[in-house]
Amino acid sequence: MTPLDGAVRYYDAVTAALKGYPAAIDPALIIAIILQESAGNPWAYNPEPRYRWFWNVRNDSPFRKINDIEIASKIPPNDFPCLIGDPDQEWWGQQASWGLMQVMGAAAREQHFRGPYLTELCHPYLNIEYGIKHWWNFASQFGRRSSEASLSRWNTGNDRDGRSYAKSVLDKLPAVQAAV
Repeated sequence: MTPLDGAVRYYDAVTAALKGYPAAIDPALIIAIILQESAGNPWAYNPEPRYRWFWNVRNDSPFRKINDIEIASKIPPNDFPCLIGDPDQEWWGQQASWGLMQVMGAAAREQHFRGPYLTELCHPYLNIEYGIKHWWNFASQFGRRSSEASLSRWNTGNDRDGRSYAKSVLDKLPAVQAAV
């Protein structure tokens, strides 16, 4: 199966997850994000240990600012909360991107994902649901945003302004549109 085929097979799941969002959101754009992020592989996983945004699952708010020593440490700070198990799994899980849309664990927590383990984000339908929630908040945070602007916001961690990421996704869009 080609990466395009792997991504396109989730088209029905994407259209179902988009119910309740404005009709202006093109499901093919979400499929293009899936193609870029995971090539349609729901088990895609990317640890990002320098990620500095954490979510406090106990009080549903941003976790406090992390300092360089804590980021460099192999263990979470003593005050880092988790839902179940030990804080290590939550700490490392929030610093990883998961599944089809490569949703950061902390971003899923911020979007109210309360499954006990962030590995659940590898479930295709769950990943698409939380990926779209996160993408929509990024796309709409400052009002109507162009596809390029919202994509740049989605993945600004890979380059300074996100434009090359946006271009990569938008370059895939014609192939996705032809395949769906």
